[in-house]
Amino acid sequence: MIERLQEFLPAACIEKIKLTKKPRISLTFEATETLTLTQSKIGGRGYLSKKMPYPVDQNQKPLSLLAQINFAEMPVLADFPTKGLLSFYVNYHDDLLGLNFDDPIKQQGFRVIYTESFSDESYTEAEQNAFFEQTIDENDYYPVVPKEASIIGKETAQLLVADSVDFEQAYGGNSYELLENIVTDESKMDDFYDLSYDAMNEAGYFSSQLGGYPFFTQEDPRYTKERQYYDTLLFQLASDQIDEQSEIMWGDCGVGNFFIHHQDLINQDFTKVMYNWDCS
Repeated sequence: MIERLQEFLPAACIEKIKLTKKPRISLTFEATETLTLTQSKIGGRGYLSKKMPYPVDQNQKPLSLLAQINFAEMPVLADFPTKGLLSFYVNYHDDLLGLNFDDPIKQQGFRVIYTESFSDESYTEAEQNAFFEQTIDENDYYPVVPKEASIIGKETAQLLVADSVDFEQAYGGNSYELLENIVTDESKMDDFYDLSYDAMNEAGYFSSQLGGYPFFTQEDPRYTKERQYYDTLLFQLASDQIDEQSEIMWGDCGVGNFFIHHQDLINQDFTKVMYNWDCS
C-alpha cells in the first residue's frame, strides 16, 4: 500500500505515515456452542463476581454483556493487562445503547469492569438470565450482538490513514485540508480517494481491535479539549458477520469505541472510560 501511495504523495508525507505504525490486537469471532463464563467472547453471559451487584441502568434494567476480553488468551500488547478479564456492558433496553451524548464518560448506560482474578464465585448463566426475564420487551430491545461467539486475537500493526484527533495531531490537519495542498492534479483526486479507502481497509480500520487507531462512520467525538484526555483506543467493536445467520450490528452498520487515557490504562484504572458509537 505504501508503494501505491507514493504515486500521489511526496516522500516527506510517506515518511510521516511510516512513523505512525502502531501495534494493536485485531479481533475476529467464531460461533462456538460451548463457552465458559471466563473465556473471551462477544454476547452471552460472562464472569461477574457475586460480591458486586449486577450492572443496571438508571431505571434498574440490567445491562447486557457486549464483550469480554480474557487477557491470558490474548497476545501481549504494551500497556494493556496481561491477565484478568475486561468486560464491556451496554444498555440494550435503550435505542441509543446506553450512549450519553452530553456525558459519554458517565458509566450509567454502560459499564467497563476489570477483574484481576477469578477467585470469587460468579453469577451463573441461569442467574444472569433471570435478571432479564421480566425486563425484555422485544419491541424495546436492541441487541448489538445477537449470539455468543468466541474472540480470537492476533497481534498486528496499523498505520494512521483515517481522519481522527490522532490524524490531525500527527499531520497538522484533516485529510481534506491536507489533500488540497498535496494532490494538485484534480484528475487524480478520485483515484486517490479510492486508494485511501483501500489503505484504510488494508490497515484494518473497519474491523474490531484492542489498541491501534479508531474508525468512525461520522467523526471523532474527542475534538473538545476535555475529551482529548481519552487519548488511547481501548476497544473497538465493528459491525461484522459472526456466521451465516448472525451479525454484529450498531444501528446502520456502525462501530462502537471505548477510549481511555494512556496512564489510566497502565494503572489498570477503568473507571474513566469514554464510550461512543455511530453509524452511517
